[in-house]
Amino acid sequence: MHFGKLDDSPMFRKQLQALEENAEALRDRCQKFHQGCRKYTEELGEAYDGDIAFATALESFGGGHDDPISIAVGGPVMSKFTIALREIGTYKEVLRSQVEHMLNDRLLQFTSIDLQDVKEVRKRFDKASLHYDQVREKFLSLKKGTKLEVVAEAEEDLRNARSAFEQTRFNLVTALSNIEAKKKFEFLESVSGMMDAHLRYFKQGYELLLQMEPYIHQVLTYAQQSRERANYEQAALADRMQEFRRQMERDNQRSFSDVDESPSGDGIHAVGRSSHKMIEAVMQSTPRGKVQTIKQGYLLKRSSSVRGDWKRRFFVLDSRGILYYYRKHWGKPTDDKTIAHDTVNLLTSTIKFDAEQTDLRFCFRIISPTKHYTLQAESAMDRVDWIDKITGVIASLLNSQIPIPGGYSQRLPRSPVDAGGHQRTASESSSVTFNHEETKWQG
Repeated sequence: MHFGKLDDSPMFRKQLQALEENAEALRDRCQKFHQGCRKYTEELGEAYDGDIAFATALESFGGGHDDPISIAVGGPVMSKFTIALREIGTYKEVLRSQVEHMLNDRLLQFTSIDLQDVKEVRKRFDKASLHYDQVREKFLSLKKGTKLEVVAEAEEDLRNARSAFEQTRFNLVTALSNIEAKKKFEFLESVSGMMDAHLRYFKQGYELLLQMEPYIHQVLTYAQQSRERANYEQAALADRMQEFRRQMERDNQRSFSDVDESPSGDGIHAVGRSSHKMIEAVMQSTPRGKVQTIKQGYLLKRSSSVRGDWKRRFFVLDSRGILYYYRKHWGKPTDDKTIAHDTVNLLTSTIKFDAEQTDLRFCFRIISPTKHYTLQAESAMDRVDWIDKITGVIASLLNSQIPIPGGYSQRLPRSPVDAGGHQRTASESSSVTFNHEETKWQG
């Protein structure tokens, strides 16, 4: 216990000095601690801003949208995680507010009020002490025989100076004892309250995530299954591409070998007649609504303009007996240049195994009553295969007399990229159907 005796003595003054030195040392520690607390609360605020920014970025990436990309990356899951992250961010903001109130504000008050009060009281004590010494010295310097009224006035001044001195002395004692008392509980309360705020913060976050734990594990399981499916599909795609490259190499080796190109008497190359039955069987499935691609690929098409330049086009021959081509194989779904152009009426067409006014290789012609098409394949075998497939379709059409749209400038349905931006597979592309109400039939 401090101040066992309250009499003004050298021991009392020494005790005051020791307590004042402790208070000054405590001031330095509090200021440094307050700086650290301010930095911590600022970082908590920045962390809250970072949490909200991350949640917003996650929401912009995949949550809250129903577009194909968001659905593919798990948009509904992202939305649920975004809500949880924002809630955790709110907990962090509450933690920051509590730390600021329990530590920053109380440290600031202790430093700027309690400790500062010791310095102010000390100044008043020193002033009162000096005045008391001066008055006492004046009183003691009175001579014998001094007038009684002068002695009475000096005694009154001495009593007042001593009273002021004692008042400031006890005020200093009160300020110092207040500091000594608060040291024992002020910081423990503040830091313990701060730790309790952290406990509530982590407990709230844990309880929130604990409720989501089954859902998180379910999502992780689904993601693992998706990864395995994706790996399987990637491996299957790699095998398909490898087989495709092997087939290309075999086709290239065959295409540059000698191929019998002598046309038959009717101008149709007599190759692959055995495949005509297969083509006819495929075409007979059309009335049941099954449209399949018999052959598709790129051909060079000679323009009907005066220049007669060659342009690469993607041709499709399907099981309805329709041959059409696309101007381009890229572009936006609404771009007219990606729409199929010109249906060739194969029922009234013949195939010529040559090309007029050109000595280019791998050429053939499709001749109809209204228009001639001069085409060039990329190899001899490719030309043979195209002619084989087209002649098979013509033979099937002649046998079954299936009516075919006759509008040569008729535009077909859009390219394999639909309006939604989804790229169709080959099987989906082959399932294009005609609007029979808008199609004019060739007699």
